[in-house]
Parts: sequence; C-alpha cells; structure tokens
Amino acid sequence: MSDTETMWAPSDDDRPPPRPDRKPLIAFLVVLVIALLAAALMGGYLLGVHTAQSSVTPSSPAPTTTSAAPTTTTTATTTTDTTTTVTTTTTTAIGSGTIRNSTPAGSPIVLNVGYGVNLDSTQPNWDVVQSSDPVYFTDFRFDTEDTVLSSGRGFAPAPANAGYADCVAATAYTPELNVNQILAGGAYCTTSAQGRFALVAFHPAVGGQLTFDLTVWEKTP
Repeated sequence: MSDTETMWAPSDDDRPPPRPDRKPLIAFLVVLVIALLAAALMGGYLLGVHTAQSSVTPSSPAPTTTSAAPTTTTTATTTTDTTTTVTTTTTTAIGSGTIRNSTPAGSPIVLNVGYGVNLDSTQPNWDVVQSSDPVYFTDFRFDTEDTVLSSGRGFAPAPANAGYADCVAATAYTPELNVNQILAGGAYCTTSAQGRFALVAFHPAVGGQLTFDLTVWEKTP
C-alpha cells in the first residue's frame, strides 16, 4: 500500500477518525464577542458621559453689548390763554395852525363900551358892531365898563406869544373877564361861535376904551 493510501486508510478498528475539537475556538469567539460588546457598551457609556458633561459645562460668557436706547425728553408747555386789551393812544402833532384873520402889527382893535367884534369874520374891521344894532351879533364884546364877554368857551389865561397849539390845549376857561384883570395887559385864549380858536392880547386900558391884538385860526378838520 502506498503512503497515500496509508494516510487515509481507516483505523484498525474501522472507526472514522475523530473530528477536530472546536470548543476552544467557540469559546474564543464567545469571549471575543463579549469583549466587543463590553467595549461597545463602555464606549457608549463614555460617550454619554462626555456628552452630558459638555451640556453641563458652562460655556464662555458671550460678550455683553449694551445698547443705550435714545432718551426722549418731552417738555410740556402750559399756555394760559389770557386776553390782553392794549389801548393805543395816538398823539397827533397839532402844528402851528392856519391863521384865518389877525390884526396887523401896530394896529390893534380899539373898542368902546357897547361894541363887539365877530371872531369868525375875515374883514379887516372884524365886522365891528354896536350892541344896539338890529343885526347885532358878536363873539367878543366890551359889554360894560367892567366886563368883557365871549359867546364861546370864555377866556383861558395864556402867554402873550401863545400859538394855536397853546389855545387848543388850554382848559382853564372862565365865562367873562373883569376889566381889572386886564388893566396891565394880558393874553387869553377864547373861541368863536363857530368853534375857531383865537388869542386876545390886551394892551393896558386907556380911558374908557378896550385895546387888544387879535389872532384867529382856522378850524382843524
């Protein structure tokens, strides 16, 4: 018999050759699987712990940015509605006025008792009339030896050189003058029947006559 035949020949007891023992291999595989499972479990556990720690560990604080909101200040103004009445006084310059009629320098009017003149006249003689005249009408008359009358406001003392504005502003009028008031002369503002202002400047009385200069101004519109 050849070597080959001897190798594969059955044993003398005609029993088949024993199979290789696989228990050690199986045990090794079981141990390997257990080790792998344990390693896997341990790895999962460690990964879980690491994840948990990552979630618990505070992260670095983010930089804080403070944004200041604009502040708007509203001021409430309380306005009191007060009605104020303002009275405006307008002063108009009176001026020198316009002379209607006047006696020439050095030519005063001379009246005897019972005569008078018309202050509104434009005639050189002032329409001198006697009180007994049927058409008697005068603004200024030498009524008696003691009195001088005016049909206007009367007489208000004034400077001898008084002008139109002075007579307009005069207020201290008296109805009549006594001759004694004009013995040494004196000036008075008076008015005509038609409302014109006039200045009478008396000369000292001579005898029974009344002597004076006269200026009459036109009325101001």
